[in-house]
Amino acid sequence: MGQTIGLLAVYLGVPALLMFLQARLPVFRKIGAIVPAYAVGILLSVTGLSHSADPGTARVLLRMQSCLQNICVPLGIPLLLFSADFKQWRRRWKQVAVAFVIGIVAVMAAVTAAYYMFRGQAVPELEKAAGLMIGFYTGGTPNVASLKMALRPSAETFLLVNSFEIVITFFLLAFLILGGYKLLRRWLPYERPAADVVGDAGAADGTEAAASRRALARAGSMEDYRFMFRKPMLTGWLTALGLAVLTAGCASAFSLLFPADYRVVAVVLGITTLSIAASFVGRIRRLPKSFELGMYFILVFSIVIASDFSMARISPGTESLFYFIATVLGLSLVSHFLLAKLCRVEADTFTISMTALIFSPPFVPTVAGAMGNRGCMLTGIVVGLLGYALGNYLGIGWYMLVH
Repeated sequence: MGQTIGLLAVYLGVPALLMFLQARLPVFRKIGAIVPAYAVGILLSVTGLSHSADPGTARVLLRMQSCLQNICVPLGIPLLLFSADFKQWRRRWKQVAVAFVIGIVAVMAAVTAAYYMFRGQAVPELEKAAGLMIGFYTGGTPNVASLKMALRPSAETFLLVNSFEIVITFFLLAFLILGGYKLLRRWLPYERPAADVVGDAGAADGTEAAASRRALARAGSMEDYRFMFRKPMLTGWLTALGLAVLTAGCASAFSLLFPADYRVVAVVLGITTLSIAASFVGRIRRLPKSFELGMYFILVFSIVIASDFSMARISPGTESLFYFIATVLGLSLVSHFLLAKLCRVEADTFTISMTALIFSPPFVPTVAGAMGNRGCMLTGIVVGLLGYALGNYLGIGWYMLVH
């Protein structure tokens, strides 16, 4: 019993600690909380703290881990989507639509091509790994958490896909921040940004300037864990939590209309659909810190999943899985670039939309700041939010087509 209580305290307490550190220390704001969360989970597994040789204790631990996974995803996804302002893209709808569509087409084409290239090469759970990759490159970890629940890959496959993807995309992020965007500006049409679209009202009309200011504020506040427990914030995110519970309950009731084999998929898609609908209600969308509370549940989920990892159960196809993920990223980048070239997408628009889809919206301010173009953040954030919204449908739909 003591081990179970201690492990539960780690699962629930470490994400709160990571959020605190990210709010206070610049280094944690740069690396984010997801990677440290996986590291803590792996450490729990390697040290044996998340497992037990006693059959009775092992069953209790397994039941607790399963329960946490089944709670965190249905609550985390609504909280992340409640704050999405999908209406803010109206004045740039052509720019956003083209950037989003070519990005999604590139990801889907890359995953499909890589799947047929590696089929028959003993890659563990290839169809499920491919479905997870669609989630990664249309919104990031929150979508992958939902797809894990729906596709049910093994803990080893899920964690390996996460680990390999983080390692590979790290080099892409470093390339962009350290000046890679300058090469893209040479190869794609490039318009020098105004002095500061956020601060210079003359650069755009009042509505456009206001939209840019809101985009900057929203980008800067994503994963901003300061003041989480101030009274106004506390009331807001507790309200959001209650709405998330209601959303998950309605989706679960809706899933009972489907055969047993499809109920988990129905729950995930039902939660996604209801959450998007709720985001159009202004009072819900403006609830403070709902996004951050959603990330808390995703961090708990990440630690639980990583703590179930076991090196002893890794199959011989691990190396092929790494090559598969690298191939997906490479094909996605090449096809996305070629489509952008064909459609004459502006260089910074291409870079920021690629960042939003592959790394998720919280990385948009980092890359926009490196480029010295804060005005493109509105496009990046909306593309990323659309990826959050559609990633679950795309990942599950693709898997059902090929499975």
